[in-house]
Amino acid sequence: MTSVPPVIILTSDAGSGHRSAAAAIAQHITPFATPVVVNPAHHPLASQTLARAEKLYLEVVNHAPEHYAFAHEITDAPGLDMVLEYSLASTLRRSLLALVATHQPRVVVSVYPLLTRILAGSLPKWKRPRLMTVVTDLGNVHRAWFSSHDDTVAVPSLVVRDKAVKCGIDVRKLVHTGLPIQPAFVAPRASVSELRHALGWDPNLPTLLLLGGGAGVGPVREMAYALDQATVPLQMAIVAGRNMALAAELRQYAWQQRVHIYDFVPLADLMHACDVVASKAGGLTVSESMAAGKPMIFYGEAPGQEAGNRTYVMQAGAGLYAHDTAQFVEYARMLLTDRAICQSMAVAARRIGMPHATQAVANEIQRLLQNDRALSRPPARYVGWR
Repeated sequence: MTSVPPVIILTSDAGSGHRSAAAAIAQHITPFATPVVVNPAHHPLASQTLARAEKLYLEVVNHAPEHYAFAHEITDAPGLDMVLEYSLASTLRRSLLALVATHQPRVVVSVYPLLTRILAGSLPKWKRPRLMTVVTDLGNVHRAWFSSHDDTVAVPSLVVRDKAVKCGIDVRKLVHTGLPIQPAFVAPRASVSELRHALGWDPNLPTLLLLGGGAGVGPVREMAYALDQATVPLQMAIVAGRNMALAAELRQYAWQQRVHIYDFVPLADLMHACDVVASKAGGLTVSESMAAGKPMIFYGEAPGQEAGNRTYVMQAGAGLYAHDTAQFVEYARMLLTDRAICQSMAVAARRIGMPHATQAVANEIQRLLQNDRALSRPPARYVGWR
């Protein structure tokens, strides 16, 4: 009986999207590989400053977004991304090498920038496992995502494919897969009415799902309170994530409309059961919403990559951007009362959603695990390649 080869999937906890993508990939490759999902910043040999930096990321994005936007833009210039690589390499090299020595993977997949670059620079070519990066934002991605040492780069959109080519990546290494999501978002496990009944929702009220991301950040309470004052009958499902203080405050509020409050919970059933998704523009949430065919209202974003996600969806006609609470209420009321507009945007969402992205990524990993002759073939060209 042949052994199942290990595949390391490198992720980060700066936001919840990277780990969600890693988990989706791991689930799909288990038939032919043993996935090891790991955050190298949490390894005992990594600098403790990296774990603290992950927490600081959310603070900066929420309270000083202009500083994050400036740093994103200035380091995206040719050559300046090397500064990021060198600074990160000194803190992560030992942990990455230890992971490779422990698990002896034939393939290392990264869903976070720079990690395959650092690994490639730390090992001679003949000792390296096959390297693959899966980009987890749809629009204005940083050049730090791209490494000439990668055997394959999976891109979620043609916009990102074009950026990769401009950054010097051989087009033969690029594969347009979409962004990997859990299969539960692709098709509902039951009808909308059945899902709403199981969730305890009113089956007849127009419903908005309001998300605060895994950390429950952003102006969620302000948007919810404003929409609660709307004269149109509606229903809200609000996910506070890991923000227990926010969840407690929302549960104590005297709601006029029908409202359902959740902590950190699986989102697939909630997303399939709602009519509209309101969220910040995280790459995973956007991809999940598009695959589920749900129009989006964006109420915020991390500057840089998330702004690119929002632009990508809006240009496709699948989303709206609310600059303040008044505009948020206006857009929500329009989509929840005008069935034709909501349906049109749902069709646009499905058009750009790539529901089979995770399987496409898994297929590329399987190709990398095959023999050297198979590795000489270029990546497959999936739907949407041009």
